[in-house]
Amino acid sequence: MADRTGRNEGANKDGGVNGMNGMNGMNGMESMDGTIGTGGMDGTKPYRFGFILGRFQPLHIGHEHMINAALAACDRVLVLVGSAQLQGTERNPFDAQFRMRLLRLVYGDRIEIAPLRDYSHEGDHSHDWGRYLLQAAKGYGEEQGFPALDLMIAGDDEERGHWFPGEAIAGIDHLVVPRIDIPISATRLREAIATGDRAYWEAYTNPVLYGEFEAIREALMKVEAYRR
Repeated sequence: MADRTGRNEGANKDGGVNGMNGMNGMNGMESMDGTIGTGGMDGTKPYRFGFILGRFQPLHIGHEHMINAALAACDRVLVLVGSAQLQGTERNPFDAQFRMRLLRLVYGDRIEIAPLRDYSHEGDHSHDWGRYLLQAAKGYGEEQGFPALDLMIAGDDEERGHWFPGEAIAGIDHLVVPRIDIPISATRLREAIATGDRAYWEAYTNPVLYGEFEAIREALMKVEAYRR
């Protein structure tokens, strides 16, 4: 639930994730009861510490849409760069440091960034994986002296609520950011980069990164799948 200022007070009675829908231009959040909250009149935000998980292969404006939503909602935002141990494959061509560098170029010190290795393999969405993910986010916050984790942010095509046992997500709300707002995928973007379609890439990439096109393409073309 949320109090009148929008500050999170906890999870649903059944221990599940509170559904949080709506980020129309990041102007507000719609909770389960249909109320809208953007924080207090003094500029406070409804959540203290939230996290996002993504592979960012590579970073595009769809990812930024979610990160910006998180920044509008949370005092502190941790971006976990997933599958951090993978690189040089068709699905995961860029190494974690490269992906983190692009995030830092766009966001500077407005976000926290940390790598996260897969628990067992990329397709593992078991409760063990969910506990591992939450512990990574919580542990980072504890090391930095942040308030307790109270929000996770994801796209609406992801069933992340099923990753977690009820007791593990008590007190943590879930902000769902509609993917349809910006219909782009990193897969399609990688294809455009490989073929040298810079105009397509630029249409879905922050202008801050335009000067990185050659570096991104050079890294991508080291992968055999993209040299065909």
